[in-house]
Amino acid sequence: MLFEHWIYSAAIAVISGMLYHKFTGRDCSWIIIASAYAPDIDTIVSPLLEKLGITLLIYGSPIKHGDFHNIAVLLAYAVFIALLLHPAGIRVADSFFFASIGFGAHLFEDALVFDPGYAFLWPLSMKNSGIGIFNYTPDWYGIADKEVLIIGIIAVVLSLVLRTAYEGKEWNIMDVSG
Repeated sequence: MLFEHWIYSAAIAVISGMLYHKFTGRDCSWIIIASAYAPDIDTIVSPLLEKLGITLLIYGSPIKHGDFHNIAVLLAYAVFIALLLHPAGIRVADSFFFASIGFGAHLFEDALVFDPGYAFLWPLSMKNSGIGIFNYTPDWYGIADKEVLIIGIIAVVLSLVLRTAYEGKEWNIMDVSG
């Protein structure tokens, strides 16, 4: 799901930004797209820590892909991003909201294609779950499944059409002032 996360999060960002802007006058939906790959940081953390001579164990095993795909890490990530972006003038609630959506979008996208997927509800449940609507095979240059990608592109186009029909040609995607 290398390429699909970016596509699906863009579709979600367009609609979320439109709705959030309607109610608050602010739109930081770019944070959703920037957060699309945050759960996959687990693939980098373990090798990096090993090079530093640190072994971090989760339930007695080294960190593996999927260990950060849960709501506990989602909340920690959203708090971290909110505090990180606050000095840049972005409201804590705005960045927390959009970082949560971006991270959550990744989890939802993984749940759509994998069954069983990951323990998304950890620490509430250790059970791996997923929906598995698609038979995911990275058959497009090894980075995407064609069927999942096509549906994602359709979602992006539909969200762009909807937002353009609602707001016109000029969007305020960087409006953090409200």
